[in-house]
Formats: sequence, C-alpha cells, structure tokens
Amino acid sequence: MQILETDVLIVGAGPVGLTAALLLDKMGMSVVIVEQRDGPLRSPAAHVINARTFEVWRQIGLDVDGLLEHAQDPADAGSVHWVTKLGGEVLGSLPFEQQGDDMLAVTPTPLRNLSQHHLEPLLGDELSQRAVSVRYSHQWKSCVQTESAVRSVIAAPEGDLSVTSRWLLACDGASSPVRRSCGIVPEGPHHIQSFITMHITANLRGLLGDHLGVLFWVCDPKSGGNFVSHGIDSEWVYMRSFDPTLETLEDYPPKRCEQLIRDALDDPEIGFGLESVSTWTMTAQVVDRYRDGQIFLVGDAAHRFPPTGGLGLNTGVQDAHNLAWKLNAVLQGTATDSLLDTYESERRPVALRNAEVSLENAVKLIEVPFALGMDDDPDVFALNMAGVLATQEGRSEVAAAILNQATHFDMLGLQLGFSYGPPAQTEEERDSVRQYAPSSQPGGRLPHGWIQRDSQTCSSLDLIPPSEYVLIAGRTWQGTEIALRVGEHFEDPDDWWGTVLELPDSAALLVRPDQHIDSRWLEYTDQLLTN
Repeated sequence: MQILETDVLIVGAGPVGLTAALLLDKMGMSVVIVEQRDGPLRSPAAHVINARTFEVWRQIGLDVDGLLEHAQDPADAGSVHWVTKLGGEVLGSLPFEQQGDDMLAVTPTPLRNLSQHHLEPLLGDELSQRAVSVRYSHQWKSCVQTESAVRSVIAAPEGDLSVTSRWLLACDGASSPVRRSCGIVPEGPHHIQSFITMHITANLRGLLGDHLGVLFWVCDPKSGGNFVSHGIDSEWVYMRSFDPTLETLEDYPPKRCEQLIRDALDDPEIGFGLESVSTWTMTAQVVDRYRDGQIFLVGDAAHRFPPTGGLGLNTGVQDAHNLAWKLNAVLQGTATDSLLDTYESERRPVALRNAEVSLENAVKLIEVPFALGMDDDPDVFALNMAGVLATQEGRSEVAAAILNQATHFDMLGLQLGFSYGPPAQTEEERDSVRQYAPSSQPGGRLPHGWIQRDSQTCSSLDLIPPSEYVLIAGRTWQGTEIALRVGEHFEDPDDWWGTVLELPDSAALLVRPDQHIDSRWLEYTDQLLTN
C-alpha cells in the first residue's frame, strides 16, 4: 500500500475542493486532493458565480479575466422570462442580478454565469500549474482519527492508498461519505421536489429573438418546465418536476424526453441533441456541526439549498475561504486549535440564512402559475390560463406575480453583506437581501474601492493577502505598529476611506486574511493593540 503524508487531505474536486486546494497551496501548505469521478464534471450543473466568489479567486491570484472569457455575456444572460413556450409569448421578464459596469463601484468582479462543467477544468488547470494534481478515480473509503492526525484509506486504480493528514476537508458533496462516517446528519426538509433534468445541445438564439436570457419558465399547462441557458448558442438544460413515487429515471427514455422538449418549444422543428438525462431532489438542509475532530465539512457536504438563488457553490467557496487561513494559522503556531471552532460558528449562520432565502424563493415561484389559473388537470389549467390572458385584469395579476419574484434575482445584499459579527437585530437588517450597504463594522467584508498602489489601480481588497492580518490606517493614525497608511502606502483618489468607509483620518481597521474586518478603532490609544 502506498503511503502519503500531507498537511491537508481534500476529498472532492468540485469547485469548492479545488478552491480550498488553491488557497492552501497559496499559503504554502501541502495538499492531497482526491476525487472519485474519473475527471471534471461533463454536464451542466451550477452556473451562477457571484461577486464574492470571484473576489476569493482574485485574492488567490487566479486570472479572473481569463475565467470570464468562459462566462456568458451579460447581454445574453442578463434576464429571466416567463413564457407560454420557449420562443413563444413572453408573459413577463425580470433582470437577472446586477451585472452591469455600475457594479464596479462595489466589487472589482461582478457576478457572471459561468457553468460548473466549464469552470472545473479551469480551476484544475490552475492547480496543476502549482504542482498540485487532482487524483481522479480515487475514492475515499474510511479513516481513523488521532488527536493530531487523520489516517485515510483511499481506493485507487493501482490499489489502496494510505494518506495521513493533519486535517481532512470533506468537499465531497451532498451525499458526502465522509459526513456519513462522522455520524453527522443534515437538518431540514430532505425532499421538497424532484426533477428530471435533460441536457441538450442546441443553438436557440434564433428561436428567442430579442428575448435573450439565462432562465425561462415555460407556463404551458401541458409542457411546463424550466429552461436554463448554459450558452444560448450551444448548451441548455430543461427541467420538469416528477413524482418519484410514481416514476423513475427509467420511465424517461430518450424518445420520451425528446418529445417533452419539443412540446415546450414554440417551434418543435428546431434541431437539438439530447446529451444526458438525470434526476435530482431539491432540499434545504444544514448540518448541526461542521467539525468532527480533525475533519471539517465544506460546501454541499455541510449544506444543500434549493437552486433558487444560485447560492450553493458560492457558499461553499466562501466556506473554504473562511477555513483555509485558520488552518494555516494553527499550522504556523500563530493560533490555537480553538480558532478552528469559529469556522462553524461563523459559517453555519450564513448557511442557515442562505437556505432560508433559497427556500423562500422556491416557494414564491408558485405565485405565477396560481395567477394563471393552475389546476391539477392540464386541460382545465389551459382553459383557465386562456381566460386569464384574455383580460387586462388577468394579465395585470400575472405581471404582479412575476414582479413579486424580483428579490429572487437581485440578491447583492445577501451575496456581499453577510457578516461574522452579531446576528442581525432588526427586520431591516434581516431583509437586506437586495440592498448592499458598505460598512466598516467589524465582521463584514472590507468594502471595495478603487485605490492606487505602486502607480497601479487596484481594489482595496487587493491590500489583503490570503494568510495575513493587515492593519489599514488613516492619514493621521498615531500608532507606530506596521500599517498600510492612506497617502503613504497607497493613494486614495476617490476618498474610499472617508466616503465609502465613513472613517476619520485618525481611524484604523484590522482586516483578517479572508478580507473580513476584525476590529475598528476611530482613534489610537496606547493600549489599543495589546491583545
């Protein structure tokens, strides 16, 4: 049996596991990453990459502009539509998130649609350039923990492999074998709805005309479902609900699936290729504990959300961002093991809130078919819908139901505004899903602003390396501690310090390696930093 030793064993090479490996490698930690699949994902899955996730990758040093070359143009993927059929009458539309250049005022890297099956090879290539290779076709089997290590057995093509690691990160997805071995059970609804997913290749730009977008809800009573564009000219996913107590995947052979897709298209003669068919179950679950000794659950292993919000992959990446620097600090001896307990206390509330909002979004979607006269009998539903659309009053009710979905597709406040400080105390704070308000309050992400350093324009977030605390001080801060001082170590031509952070020149911020604010002082006192 081959034996390996490493600082961290990562089980799972999806975007979360790959990001964790990139972060840890950036900090100089040794990493082994194993994946039971034989290669990167081949079919579409997640597609929303929000600003905060891009900011994490930017901090690691990834070529974000290079990643964006593989993302959909906002002109193609900037809207969601409710339609009678795909390419048919548009009943209503909403913007899909805030993707315009105006977002550069709050983030250096606005949200984009970058499909997971395109993303994984890009992250894997970046990792291999850093001399860390993903070990595909390697299946984690079991482990034994001691006080200071985890000894894992991995089934590999050439035989079993033994890996001894200081820590193990379970990035192995919703069905996580590592989580099950720890006896950790997700809490929350385990079955909300089941779906058949059909991956097709097709150029549907001509069918859509001027109504381009990333999501299309087909409201036709007999062919209702949801189309997701992973490239208007190339790849799509068509989803429709089914009852797993009455049907299984075997009840959806290619011929039936092709007919279901044609029934949902306004032009049934459009050519397409059916690539694959699968099922999935919508859940909203979060585990009660993120840690078991030296094992940490990260990403879908710790939480599963409805896709209504695009928060799953992003929450997982931000889990890794929160945990990686803490592992490094303990390894370097600058922090005690108790720091690792804050991973759960900080990230679990974020996951609970994201699960709550995602579920609210999913439930609220039913308002549109209700407004259209939904009925269990498709023929009755069709008659009701025709009657609703025949009157201005009916159409107004449908338009109002669609408008009521706006928060679902505009969640900047949730994406950038989560904090590791005290829980929100007011309804206004809890409801800040849409509105992002930059703040210098401890616990929140350091707000972005465009500054100049070494004659180069960069983001304020670029001041923070992934493994170091940084003290950022105003122009008249009196402390002698090492600090990045406005006007001395970087220039602030747009007054980010005073206007965005609303701080006096006498103030200072201590920022954690994950770019969240640890402490804030409005002026210097002699014993300020003794702790």
